[in-house]
Amino acid sequence: MEKRRMKEIYIKSADPFERGRQHGSQIKEETRKVCEGYRKSFEKKGYTWGEALSMAIEYVPFLEKEMPELMAEARGIAAGAEVDLAVVMVLNTRYELLKFKKNVNSYENSECTCYAVTSEAAKGKDVIGGQNWDNAPFIGENLYVLHIDEENGTRIVGISEPAQLIRSGMNSHGLSLNCSTLLSTKDVRGIAVPTNFMRRKILQSRTFEEAQRLTENFKPCVSLNYVIASADGRAVVYETTPAENFRLLPSEGVVTQGNDIVADPTIDRFVPADRDHQHHFRGQRLGYLLRKQAGRITDEYIMECLRDHYGYPASICNHAGDQSLQTIASMLYCVNRGYALIAWGNPCDTAYERYDL
Repeated sequence: MEKRRMKEIYIKSADPFERGRQHGSQIKEETRKVCEGYRKSFEKKGYTWGEALSMAIEYVPFLEKEMPELMAEARGIAAGAEVDLAVVMVLNTRYELLKFKKNVNSYENSECTCYAVTSEAAKGKDVIGGQNWDNAPFIGENLYVLHIDEENGTRIVGISEPAQLIRSGMNSHGLSLNCSTLLSTKDVRGIAVPTNFMRRKILQSRTFEEAQRLTENFKPCVSLNYVIASADGRAVVYETTPAENFRLLPSEGVVTQGNDIVADPTIDRFVPADRDHQHHFRGQRLGYLLRKQAGRITDEYIMECLRDHYGYPASICNHAGDQSLQTIASMLYCVNRGYALIAWGNPCDTAYERYDL
């Protein structure tokens, strides 16, 4: 099995702009490369790169009021990477912007399979949250591990695309966060807190309750799953939609989530128009595999589950390259132990490497 270790970015400052500047200065080339890929992604949806930049910059006045600290960090990333703020904003709002097309035929991809295993289900009584992250290969080629020390007691380790605030991770307060795509008939184009800002805000939380309040009060324009786990043995899934934020709790100490809206399938954008779409089995399949070993789940067993090829190529370990979609990283966030285990690429091909908080 191939060993591949990701580039690691270290950021340390109490000042948000300085954190961003440190971040951006270390990923100039990765930012340039990923923008080339996203140009093509927006073109497939019918947008020019200029239109994408214009849509993204519209978020700035709203975020200056709602999350000024993180907006300052975004400005710092732009300064450090030596790019316009609009570039950093499009990379941090790409999830929202790419969920809509402009007068073109376009397919929708389902992305990611998330999980949390609590102390009830784990053999060592630890808590582990994680996911297989599925996306385009050009994104996978430019990933890195982000180490953040905010110099206020909060440290974060996670994985990120170039110039993003973060994608998934864990913090020094014993919390982990993982996310997966949802597509709802209630989704609308509009200005709200984008998921990259929300993810980072959740990972700044000091308690499970604080993370829950943030997510329960979230009012998105576009749907998404948030899977939160806590070192004290708790876990929760929030299926956030513009209509309602639904809460799902573990069963037998396990909670899993793919890309279907479990709480209210009637608002799933794939149903009924695409009732047979394969994305509807991955979360359920992972839950089935993990619950088979409830009370005896080890790191190695989770890795085995994340390598599962049932339903290949659009399996938990996703190889659906014909759709420009595959597993680009696989994660175990071991919140009690203070480190992450990450495979860069399909976990059936690459070994898991340890990254300390």
